[in-house]
This record gives sequence, structure tokens and C-alpha cells, in this order.
Amino acid sequence: MSVPRKDVAPVWTRSFPISKEPKTLGEHLKKKRFSLGLRQEESAAKLGVSCKTLSDWETGRIFPSLTLQPRIVEFLGYDPFVPFPVGTPKGNEPHGVAFLAPDSKATTGQRIQGWRIGLKKTRKQMAAEMGVSVKTLWGWENDLWLPAFANHKLIAKGFSL
Repeated sequence: MSVPRKDVAPVWTRSFPISKEPKTLGEHLKKKRFSLGLRQEESAAKLGVSCKTLSDWETGRIFPSLTLQPRIVEFLGYDPFVPFPVGTPKGNEPHGVAFLAPDSKATTGQRIQGWRIGLKKTRKQMAAEMGVSVKTLWGWENDLWLPAFANHKLIAKGFSL
């Protein structure tokens, strides 16, 4: 007679290294998934994403978009995004996100983008709140054009230019 032991991980999880103190989002997801004894397909279904997407998150190939982060917080039971720097060289965030390093000089567009990302808002949500088009906000964030003087008051609410 065999009795399942709750203090031993399922056989299929024993061959994969799991960080005891996860530092990346992928390590947090993998640790939670293994502690629940779930396979990637089951976890992906709970998160409402594909297995490929979950695999890419766990391996650090991509970073989840802002719209998916609440699902991840719910799945994990805590917010793993607080201590992490936004964006990585392999992330799917826009190319200008790496400007958040404290020693770099940020452009106006990068500061606008950092403000929006810090508020955890999509470009569409932020543009609607500001009363501008998504294309206008995109242009500001990518330093294609500067906000008109009339829009400075909108932006000044979030940070000083």
C-alpha cells in the first residue's frame, strides 16, 4: 500500500531546480507552480495565457504586459513586481524602458513613459485620462515630438519637466 506524502514534491518536479529565494518573476512563477504541483499547462490555463507565454515568463525571455500583471498577482498571492526593475534587455516592454537606471539622464519621453509604467497603466488608459490620442502619447514617449504647451499642465501633475 502506498500513501502519498505531502512533504515531498511530485516526481516530475524533483529534476528541475527551484530557487528557494526567487529573485526574478520567472523564479516566483516556477516556485508557486511547483509548490502547487501544477504542470505548465495547468498554470497557464489558470493565468489565461498560452503555455509558450508562461514558459517565456519563467525563463525570462519576455516580461508580462501591464494588463496581465493583476492575474499574476492573484495567482501568486502577492505582488512580485514591486522590487523588480521595469523592463529588461530581453523584455517585451518598449525599448526605452532601460532608462530607469538611476545614473542615466532620461529624456522627456522616457520620463513620461516611466511615469505611465509606474502608475501601471497602458498607453490607451493613460491617453484617455489625459484627453489625448494614443498616437500622441506614443509620440511623446518615443521623443518624436514634445507635448504642446497646453499639455504641460497635464504632464506636470505626474512629474516636473
